[in-house]
Amino acid sequence: MKKAILISSLFVILIMMLAPLIGNSFMQSLIDDKVKVLESNGLKIKHLKTDASYFNTKKHFEFVLENSNKFVNYLSAYTKMKIPSYVNTMLNGATIAADIEYSNIPFSKAITLDIYPLKLSKVYNKHLTKFLASKGILYHIEYNLLSRDFNGFIKDIDAAYTLKNNAKVLMKLSGARFHGNGDVLAPKKVELSIHSMNFNMDDGINKLHLSVDSLRSSSDFESFIKYTSSSKIFSLKFSLKSLEDNVSLSVDNLQVESSSGVKDDKVSLNSKSFIGNLLFHSKKVNFKIETFNSDIVIQNLDKKSFQEFAKLVSQSNMINKKLLRQEIQASLINLFSHSLELKIKDISLQDLMINKNEDLGKMKISSKVIIKEDKDLANKLKISPTLLLANIQMQTNIKLSEAMYLKILEDSKMASMIRSYAKEDADAVRFDISFKDSALMVNDKVIK
Repeated sequence: MKKAILISSLFVILIMMLAPLIGNSFMQSLIDDKVKVLESNGLKIKHLKTDASYFNTKKHFEFVLENSNKFVNYLSAYTKMKIPSYVNTMLNGATIAADIEYSNIPFSKAITLDIYPLKLSKVYNKHLTKFLASKGILYHIEYNLLSRDFNGFIKDIDAAYTLKNNAKVLMKLSGARFHGNGDVLAPKKVELSIHSMNFNMDDGINKLHLSVDSLRSSSDFESFIKYTSSSKIFSLKFSLKSLEDNVSLSVDNLQVESSSGVKDDKVSLNSKSFIGNLLFHSKKVNFKIETFNSDIVIQNLDKKSFQEFAKLVSQSNMINKKLLRQEIQASLINLFSHSLELKIKDISLQDLMINKNEDLGKMKISSKVIIKEDKDLANKLKISPTLLLANIQMQTNIKLSEAMYLKILEDSKMASMIRSYAKEDADAVRFDISFKDSALMVNDKVIK
């Protein structure tokens, strides 16, 4: 009995002694796999340093982004949004560092990861060298290998510097926190909150200001045909003062939601937005909008055709852009050759004020457009694009306040024709528009 206990005890001690060695080997293999993925998508290791103890390991990586096209396309495969082309310019040739710390005892605690750019491309780098070298932009992440959950923050920024042309730049970021699930570079779920962001630039002639207060966003991305996302901004302000103009934009209570789903091999896309107040000012025009809504749905999209189209759009950074445009055009025609339906459930605003004293009142638009299935669509378009009209059905309803209607007439060269088709109610003017069998009607009158 004592011998069995002794053997068992020795076995447990042996496991405890070997656990850090096994864990380190496991983590090293995992990291190597991730690095291979990065290297196959445009990144190359420039420098690697390891600081290991018996229970913990720290690694410092420095990657050079040698092929920004590959890397951006890799990221694009995990987002429904098109990544702007300037991101390519900013990242090409950049040096990105990553500090990883983990326990050698497997799964005993979360991995900590700090990611920060050391250098951007030559276009940006000369003005940001000191800022980036001091980890001015840093993402801190704690990652659980078992659940693939993560949480972290973006380091607060309060930086000011002067460019070579004596332009002064001020950047501020505070209270940026996030959590989610999935791959760190391409997560499936992310929730982000930012307390405030500010950017100011003044070169003595032009003054630029951008600020965002209280941003909240969340996204759940499973694929291009199944995702949800939402964003809320309490306040957004933009202004640009120059010798030519003085432009400013202020938005309060901005909310945007989008989603996609699939049922019976048909894809539906949904988009909603809301603005509490919007103010725009320039030398030429000033206007204010209160309570803007939009609710738009595209449904009955063929699943296979839409996937092909979405994949091509996500590859917008390909070198041969002419060939890509041709492929996107052919894919879009193929998508339209299957039936689809566009519903504008609501585009409306409660009040439009121009130049502070001209109240134009309300507006509401709803619409339904159906494109019929036509397998011969590509050949018809080669003959004449007008042949597509036979496949389209539309019903649109527009309701305007009388003040807005009169304003449209005032600025239109077609005022007399618009009057002849308008239908006036007690407090509004209506336009019920239909298009069927290549015939267009407004308020039951055929337009010839």
